[in-house]
Parts: sequence; structure tokens; C-alpha cells
Amino acid sequence: MPDQSPHTARIPTPADKRELLALVAEGDENAFARLVREYGDTIFSQSLAFVKSVPQAEELTQDIFMKVWRNRGKLVQVDNFDNWLFILARNLIFDSFKVKVNSPLQFAAPEGIDLLSPDLVAEERDTYRLLLEGIAMLPEKRQQVFRMSRLEGMSHEQIADALGIHKVTVAQYIVKSLSFLKTYLESHTGDTVLVIILLRGLT
Repeated sequence: MPDQSPHTARIPTPADKRELLALVAEGDENAFARLVREYGDTIFSQSLAFVKSVPQAEELTQDIFMKVWRNRGKLVQVDNFDNWLFILARNLIFDSFKVKVNSPLQFAAPEGIDLLSPDLVAEERDTYRLLLEGIAMLPEKRQQVFRMSRLEGMSHEQIADALGIHKVTVAQYIVKSLSFLKTYLESHTGDTVLVIILLRGLT
């Protein structure tokens, strides 16, 4: 994933997490964006370990956080969010492989949470494809940089070395690409939460 996550100023305490989850439960999109920043890379890595594909891992990560948002009202009842999220993610990942219910790898679903329906999975996949369409509309050089960063998981330094440009230029291309994609996605989806998830780690 991209090497720009200065979001680690301090480790949140249990009280911090409870307050954050309470805000998300109330529909606070800024709080949700913080939640996605704090857990996004972990969930992406967990997904990637199973599917071995960056685009597929991105789609699964999107599915997982969208499921969290859709069930945000239940977050205040969660005693251990880290474990809850881990179980939710594992179930969705295994569900993507169509694992049998009695498989020894299957985890118990978090209480009150159903797995994504086929219709909802299709909806989220369509949204991810919309992101790819937006990327394809970027100027050639910006598109190349953004794909290397977002879809191939290369760091700014790796991209700069590969293309023979400065790291600052890489960062500028990504910022300009993000600005366009944010507007493009919001105009086509009307859903700020989806934009937060799709542009996870880069905003």
C-alpha cells in the first residue's frame, strides 16, 4: 500500500475507541473516515493474504467497511471492536470463496450481522468498477501513477524510481487524481461514505 500514512500519532485507548464508535453509530462520516484510516490497511492486508490479488483485496475491503457502515447502529453494543471486525472480515472473505457452512475454517458470524447478500455484493462491485472507470479518465501520466500506487500497492519512492520522476511529482499527481476522482465518484454515486472507502488510505 502507499507509503503515506502519518495517521499514527498515538495508539487509541479503549475509551477513545468507544467514543469513536459512538460517533460512527450516530452517522458521523468524519468519524467513519477515521475508522477506515485506522483499520483499512489491516483489513486490506488480511484480504490480500487470502485472495492474492490487489484489486480483489480492495473490493473485499470495500465490502467489509460498507457492511460496518450499514450496521453502524449496532456498534455501541460491541465490547471488543477489533475482534468483531476481524470475525466480520474473515466471514466475508471466506464467503467470497463460497466456503461451506460446516468448514472448519468458518468463523461464527458476529451477533446481529448477516453476510452480504448477492445483490449487495454486486452493488459494491459495480461501485468499484466505477472507480476504475474514473481512473481511466485521468491524463495518461496521472493514471499510470495512480494505478501503480492504488492498484499495485507501490510506494511513492518505488513509483518515482520506476518512472524516473521526483517523489514530490508522484505526490502531486496523486493529489490531483484524488481531487478528480472524489468529484467524479460523488457525482455518480451521491454517496460520501463510498468515496471514503474507495479512496481509503489516500485521503
